[in-house]
Amino acid sequence: MTIMSSSDLQTTEVTDLDLIDAVCMCHAALAQDSPHDERHYLNVVLNILFGYLSKDGRKEIDEYLAEKKYIPTPKIEIIK
Repeated sequence: MTIMSSSDLQTTEVTDLDLIDAVCMCHAALAQDSPHDERHYLNVVLNILFGYLSKDGRKEIDEYLAEKKYIPTPKIEIIK
């Protein structure tokens, strides 16, 4: 899922330790014997990665949440 067009593509350097931490937290969330629920690990990943967003990126996230773009548009079909 992409919320920005490919013409707006920018790169951001992420430290390898933060990237490793984020991936480890994803794996911990999926593990059956994790001491916390999935939401805990998801919040850790959000906290790690949110710091890398530019000002424009944060605005994009605010718009995404405000407009509830995560909800798929319903497909309405009229049958005759």
